[in-house]
Amino acid sequence: RPCLRLRAILGRMPKSSAQERPPRAASGEVTRRRLLAAGAALIVERGWSAVTTRAVAERAGVNQALVHYHFGSIDNLRRESVTSRIADETGKLIDELLDQRPLPESIQRVMRLLDRFDLSTDVGVLMAEAMLQATRDPAMAESLGGVMGSWGAMLAPRLAIAQERGVVREDIPVERLTPVLASFLDGFLIQRMADPGLDAAATAETLIQLLSPPGEETP
Repeated sequence: RPCLRLRAILGRMPKSSAQERPPRAASGEVTRRRLLAAGAALIVERGWSAVTTRAVAERAGVNQALVHYHFGSIDNLRRESVTSRIADETGKLIDELLDQRPLPESIQRVMRLLDRFDLSTDVGVLMAEAMLQATRDPAMAESLGGVMGSWGAMLAPRLAIAQERGVVREDIPVERLTPVLASFLDGFLIQRMADPGLDAAATAETLIQLLSPPGEETP
């Protein structure tokens, strides 16, 4: 039959290039990530306001229309380029504090990681740009606050476990200790950017002394 013969012929033909392309969703995600990476790189190189739709599209090697397709506006792309990179870095800090090491050791490792946030590094420049922009852009302030606000939610269960193990002083309730420690880490991050010579190791030792049960030697 003609229809059956046609199907047999089509079945033996090589797949078209359209059939071999990755799913549209996967392709779109790749493009989106390229745009975010391009936006972050350009913010580091040129500053916030110098990052334009044209510049990002050229750096990513895509059509300018895709910037607006994926992000709606260049402002949205700038915000997400910064916050996604900062979230990646703070995610590493969170992983350190949620692992199975004793809390004092985790704090020492976190303080060393915070050394990455100075103005000689890309992530330090991005943090500085984000903080400056947040002073005049409520949407940026909200996005950055969401990233940095993860400290508290992450620290509370970790501190509770450490208290149960007798590693952290028990005379201060977790709900009071958590915001203090979160504020300390936020503050150290900002101070580290302003003063690259700040000694992270010595600061970590002092923090551990403050957290340790009274009368115990610092690990």
